[in-house]
Amino acid sequence: MRSARVTIGPRLLFVWTIIILAMSVESTTMAVDRERFDQTVRAYVYDTIFTQGAIPTVAATAMGVACPPGEVAAAFGRLAQNHILVLQPESGEILMANPFSAVPTSFQVETDNQVYWGNCIWDALGILAMLQRDGQIRSSCGDCGAAMTLTVSDGAIVNAPGVAHFSVPAKHWWDNIVFT
Repeated sequence: MRSARVTIGPRLLFVWTIIILAMSVESTTMAVDRERFDQTVRAYVYDTIFTQGAIPTVAATAMGVACPPGEVAAAFGRLAQNHILVLQPESGEILMANPFSAVPTSFQVETDNQVYWGNCIWDALGILAMLQRDGQIRSSCGDCGAAMTLTVSDGAIVNAPGVAHFSVPAKHWWDNIVFT
């Protein structure tokens, strides 16, 4: 069986080159647009937390950024891959938008007009620092279970004897961030 030989003329080679270059530019543009879209979604999520005290759902975010829910869910996934968000495995909804928790935890953070939930004491303190607000953190002692209230005023913990213990070194937090 003889194989056919195909000769590519200069015009065809030119057209193929243009097509390949166009595909490369389109791919780069799509990546930039995707990154910009992810930044928009991230900003919407945090703005919603700051103003409403709650982490938005995929549907609420889609309405807020005027985009299909599937595109928002994909953005959530990319943001989770970059350790910006932590998603609930079964639903793909946000579990954590660090330092905020979407569900009640043992670390309730109260400001003058809002209640938030931290994932741990470090995150609870981070919430007040991020918001640049005074507030109280209601929690319990990890050793004995006694109720604890930490007051933060002017960026400092006020009258809080005790120790914050982190049983997992920081370099291993993302090994299992939900446990940490």
